[in-house]
Amino acid sequence: MGAAIAVLMFLAFVALDYVLNRKREAAAVASATTTEPGILPGLEPVWVAGYEQPEELYYHPAHTWAQVVSNDTVAVGVDDFAGKLLGKVTTLQIPKVGSWLRQGATGFEIVADGREAAFLSPVEGQIIETNRELREHPELAVSDPYRRGWLFKVRSASLAANLRNLLSGSTARRWLEDSRDQLRYELMAFSGSVLQDGGEPAPDFWNHLDPEEWRRIVGRFLRT
Repeated sequence: MGAAIAVLMFLAFVALDYVLNRKREAAAVASATTTEPGILPGLEPVWVAGYEQPEELYYHPAHTWAQVVSNDTVAVGVDDFAGKLLGKVTTLQIPKVGSWLRQGATGFEIVADGREAAFLSPVEGQIIETNRELREHPELAVSDPYRRGWLFKVRSASLAANLRNLLSGSTARRWLEDSRDQLRYELMAFSGSVLQDGGEPAPDFWNHLDPEEWRRIVGRFLRT
């Protein structure tokens, strides 16, 4: 009897979370307003598991994000967790305006210290604008990922459906906490230089990994 009640309570929580997220998607699409070129709406800083994770965004499990900027358009970037994996960014390989992206398919690449990392697109649609500031300052993609470091904007005819496939709210928070725990577990196999006191990853842990280990760890979290 107790087990049945626990299952029912869990299903009720999942259903409530689903309904709230559906309402949030609809509200975001309906209320978004077009911004000036190159400028994104301000985001409230929120920290989860030691990483910044603004609540207004939608997250792909491969650590990219989408922010609704109009009723059919989102800005796209990489999250803070991915930025901490990469290290010092030197080059961005972003598709040209007019290119078509598929949700969950490789959308762009970032080069850090000569090592390439491929990222999956969080949405499907056509690129209509790229962040010109990144041509001179590619490091902003990871040093300021949610503000000046956005990568490009995508126009999608099925934006609401795309957003339903992404993570948000409490689901996104739990996923990021799980990512943090998985990274700590991965790094435990290496020398102490990759972990700080308390078991948290060192700020420059990537600098202490050989290229193959770096690619393996990055590929696991970026799903590439």
